[in-house]
Amino acid sequence: MGDFRVRKINDAIDRKKMYQHVLADVEAFEWMLKEKMFETEPLSIGAEQELCLVDNSYAPASTALEILDSINDEHFTNELALFNLEINLDPLRLQNSCFSGMETALLDLLEKGKKQAAKFQSNILQVGILPTLKYRHLQFDYMTPVQRYETLSKTLSDIRGANFQIYLQGVDEIIMSLGTVLFEACNTSFQLHLQIAPDDFVNQHNWSQMIAGPVLSACTNSPLLFGNELWAETRIALFKQSLDTRSSKKFLRKKLPRVYFGKDWLRNSASELWKNDIMRFPLIVTSDDFQDAKAVLESGGIPDLRAIRLHNGTTYTWNRLCYGFSKTKPHLRIECRYLPSGPTAIDEIANFAFWIGLMKAEPIGGLEFWKKQDFKIAKDNLIKAARTGLNSVFHWFGQNISAKKLLLEQLIPMAADGLNNCNVSESDINKYLQIFEDRVKAEQTGSDWMVRNFRSLSKRFGNVLAEKEIVRQMLHFQDENLPLHQWPDISKELHPVGLDQTTVEQLMSTDIFSIPEDGSIELAKRILDWNNIHHLPVENKKGNLVGLITDGIIERLEKESKKDLHFAHEIMLDKLITVQAPTSISEAEKIMEDHQLSGLPVVYNDKLVGMITQTDIKKNMFIDV
Repeated sequence: MGDFRVRKINDAIDRKKMYQHVLADVEAFEWMLKEKMFETEPLSIGAEQELCLVDNSYAPASTALEILDSINDEHFTNELALFNLEINLDPLRLQNSCFSGMETALLDLLEKGKKQAAKFQSNILQVGILPTLKYRHLQFDYMTPVQRYETLSKTLSDIRGANFQIYLQGVDEIIMSLGTVLFEACNTSFQLHLQIAPDDFVNQHNWSQMIAGPVLSACTNSPLLFGNELWAETRIALFKQSLDTRSSKKFLRKKLPRVYFGKDWLRNSASELWKNDIMRFPLIVTSDDFQDAKAVLESGGIPDLRAIRLHNGTTYTWNRLCYGFSKTKPHLRIECRYLPSGPTAIDEIANFAFWIGLMKAEPIGGLEFWKKQDFKIAKDNLIKAARTGLNSVFHWFGQNISAKKLLLEQLIPMAADGLNNCNVSESDINKYLQIFEDRVKAEQTGSDWMVRNFRSLSKRFGNVLAEKEIVRQMLHFQDENLPLHQWPDISKELHPVGLDQTTVEQLMSTDIFSIPEDGSIELAKRILDWNNIHHLPVENKKGNLVGLITDGIIERLEKESKKDLHFAHEIMLDKLITVQAPTSISEAEKIMEDHQLSGLPVVYNDKLVGMITQTDIKKNMFIDV
């Protein structure tokens, strides 16, 4: 959970004070490590479940605050966007039936959340990126009205000096910009926590980095963004770019993004991670109630180290150092942040058991394996897994090996040994590692299932209806808690549905030819003829829709032989009637009928996003929602 008692840094004096608190906390932390003040056993595990909220039409639902007020449970908290929630699970000792206990607790909390969400015509979904998200859902009104989020967004935007921009290439590609950090809100994860003894932290953190790629390859669940098929785990690239304060206009040397994997192996102490954050990333927020860590230690207490933890919470490593404390002893944890939410609770716990088992297994080459390994191998493997999932080929201790073979022949057996070493019950080991193994054997991650069905459905119904059907089916399988490897493909017969239940977005064409306002009339005529279309949008240099040319206008010009007209802006219709993507088809039809139009441009913020025509409506009279 984030620290919400924050404010912006007002001036240089304010910033200096914050740095003093941060540096004092690191000094206290190193003293505590030296004096062996940390708990070493028994070890505990924990998890955070991020969720998407969807309405009855499977679009994002901005009902988080209403649900939180209604649910009144400290396990639930808000997230950056109003269409997200988070569940914080109680920690359990790493022993016996801890994983089945964690699954039961998660299912109970999910059921509680579903009951409260239903009161607000909403449901909760476990998925890395919600397939039905659209760009319009990332406007400022969708940000949760909490000072922490507004301060982070404003400060990071100021550091960048420009809008945040994403550019991703997969099967499709996408380029977009946004004036806030709400691209981050597209990402939902299932975050894992493992308590680490301080003397083991260096080796354990390095091992967590080494296994990240292979673990992720079998857990991907985020292939779609705004109707585009991108990476197997698009979150990895999207999260990095959504908070990237670097700009080519400002920085001419190499700098790390605030979301990053790491730069090198950890060498001597956990404190190196916090020192790196202090040296590389400017402070973003501060507060007014920091402890004097040294004074707390001198009085025999346990400091909260809140200043450095606050700064650490504004940088985002995929394997993060976490500091926990109580009245008796503090402890250290590694938080695994790269795994997506979903696709079901039982799959998430299977991922959890596999990661914990692998973390507690003996690394190839011994605990200090990393002294003979190039750090970039681990980083490269994570990027490969994010791009291609189970289709990846990893560099693994001197050999190139497929993800499937590596997992089945080496890593799953290692995970079983690691769980046995921790006295986890045989029933838990067999249950969850078998689910993980069956998924790998079936070669079906959440991303594989989603992409396969998206391609099939979009050919029949278009992207929007395909996205909705995928979400509908995911909700169904999650309610059943059906392991992913048992999910069948979506196969349904068409049936007629009333047009008042359909929106323009579901039927509009998005692959649109357009012409600049200074484009020639002859070019406009050719585009209309070559594509057998009746409407040609006209855009200005800013990309705004400014007019429309129809085949009727071209025919009239030819009959009148007006040779003194040359450019699109001279003949275009500039008093346009447009609609928005969420407009119902019945309303769009009425607009076309009232104004005797055969088609309408679909716009958002003066930008053309689609065209809806009578032809689009007629050929989609039989659809499935």
